[in-house]
Amino acid sequence: MHPSGSEKVHSTALVKPAHAPISIAPGGDEERIPFRGMRKRIAENMARSVSTAAHFTYVEEIDMTELVAVRERAKERATERGVKLTYLPFIIKAVVSGLKKWPQLNASLDEQTQEIVRKKYWHIGIAAQGPNGLAVSVLRDADRRSIFDIARELERLGEAVREGTATREELTGSTFTITSLGKLGGVLATPIINFPEVGILGVHNMQERPAVRNGQIVARWLMNLSISLDHRLVDGWDGAMFLQDVKALLEDPTTMFMEMI
Repeated sequence: MHPSGSEKVHSTALVKPAHAPISIAPGGDEERIPFRGMRKRIAENMARSVSTAAHFTYVEEIDMTELVAVRERAKERATERGVKLTYLPFIIKAVVSGLKKWPQLNASLDEQTQEIVRKKYWHIGIAAQGPNGLAVSVLRDADRRSIFDIARELERLGEAVREGTATREELTGSTFTITSLGKLGGVLATPIINFPEVGILGVHNMQERPAVRNGQIVARWLMNLSISLDHRLVDGWDGAMFLQDVKALLEDPTTMFMEMI
């Protein structure tokens, strides 16, 4: 569930431990794999994120039932246009709307100048598994794209990551990241921030489960979203309100469409 941000960190000093290096003595039949390349760069970025940003995580349950119906109705038109329509484009649109309302989440800290840099562009990072580990592909200008356009670009970027052909431009420059393992998303996880961003959204498995509505037990499509934020730059209240706004848009797709440009 953790993005690599592999193109963003190059200093090997980031993984120098504060303690003496641990040596693992042979204990039987073993395989030793050199710790280098992409795997090492992932470790460097994760270590820097955890040691620098003050992580906190907030979780909310989302009732996706109405959006399930909207997607079902839109699937035929998407297929006619050669688009594979998942729920992720809708989530991205809701996230961008929330980021515009809470701009402190679409930001980074410039440590050299000691300035908070609020981005007025919305490049959404998508953490996905590639052949050499997790990578973050970047959906640029998500605010200017339609649902179908986002779906088409996500498919293109995903294929580039899986084939190992993604360019540096396609793997750098995100302002906020979403991470999901799809059907393997589990009930809950604590995603690690894609440093130097200040927030990352974890998308977890959606399941049909019983819920109480108007005093009655009914079947609803429920999913958890978790958001990890850098508490140095974002207060807990702001992060919670951002996720509440995302929740409201996903649970009422009509409202979300009204928010779109």
